[in-house]
Amino acid sequence: MKTQSNIRTNKRATWPQIRKTTHSNGTTAYMVDGRIAGKGERFFFKSRIEAQTKAEQLRATRKNHGAEAMAMPQKLRVEAVECAQRLAKVGGTLTEAVDYFIRHAKPEAGAKTAAAVIADFLRVKEQAGRRAGYIYVQKCVLGYFAATFGGREIHTISHAEISDWMGAQSWALRTRENYRRDLGNLFGFAMKHGHCASNPLARMERATLDDKPPGILTIAQTAALLTTAETFEGGAFLPYVAIGLFAGLRASELAALDWSEVSLTERTIEVTAAKAKTRARRIVTMSENLAAWLTPYASTAGAATPKARAASWARLRAVAGITPWPKNAMRHSFASYHVAKHHDAPRTSLEMGHDNPQQLFTNYRELVKPTDADRFWKLTPTAGGNVVPMTAAA
Repeated sequence: MKTQSNIRTNKRATWPQIRKTTHSNGTTAYMVDGRIAGKGERFFFKSRIEAQTKAEQLRATRKNHGAEAMAMPQKLRVEAVECAQRLAKVGGTLTEAVDYFIRHAKPEAGAKTAAAVIADFLRVKEQAGRRAGYIYVQKCVLGYFAATFGGREIHTISHAEISDWMGAQSWALRTRENYRRDLGNLFGFAMKHGHCASNPLARMERATLDDKPPGILTIAQTAALLTTAETFEGGAFLPYVAIGLFAGLRASELAALDWSEVSLTERTIEVTAAKAKTRARRIVTMSENLAAWLTPYASTAGAATPKARAASWARLRAVAGITPWPKNAMRHSFASYHVAKHHDAPRTSLEMGHDNPQQLFTNYRELVKPTDADRFWKLTPTAGGNVVPMTAAA
């Protein structure tokens, strides 16, 4: 009598079935039916022993790997073996290859065009309170990129394509580096939000930029700028020039400055957190010569500097004979003459709103002789003729 255990064993042994078949030419063969629920393959052998051996192999494989493995077509199994062998040569596995494909071909959060990601990027930055100037620059940079790649799904844009595109532009190295940084931020944003698996800018070589000294104004140029500002358009630009030279405010901070933030009594200028580039409030010490320049123009409230008059500002500089105009010339001049006068880089950095003194030496400071620094801080208007008394050759 068969035991319950034997019955179960025999039931399992019925798969795969072995059948003897006769071909049209009269020859016989033994078929091993390895199909499960209609999926899988059938195998043919000349002898029953070969068929039984194959059947035992299939049972063992099913026991170890389950029915799904047995339902895999032979062609697919062969392909899997070949792929596994190829991956083994580079130390990879099929699982790793599939994971890589899914990450790069099927983004976690779904495919999205570069233009759509750029729109999301700008919206998020605006909601995070980034400055209007920053948003404007990003719109220009990313908009130019989108003109070529905007319609592409962002995860399909390769390092090589971006590198070739950037190489085809007639950019200065500084511009190239700025694009590398801004595009890197865009793809980092796309990674963070699941629209691509890697940042193609991460492998791009950084541009090597020459360490050029910042352009500053000589004593003669400073004097010429001040005297010109006194008479140009009724002196409207004089506070702008004087504060830029002797307090070192950024152009954006100058444009937003109100007279209520300027105290001639306390000899201070307040740069509020809302107006500071770094979002940190600071108090700038007013030098005695700056107080002398501002006294005739000071008010209790209202804009301290002219609004949206870039063309007039350019003409003033031209009349003063300062062409070309060094980039950020007034702020750079303040930094260089201030540190030369006081020999205190942390103090100068604090006045300028830097995070650390190294920023001063990296971006703003140019070597100035102590005698020139002394003359710079003594430039004042005369009591009667509004003429700068100390002029010198450049």
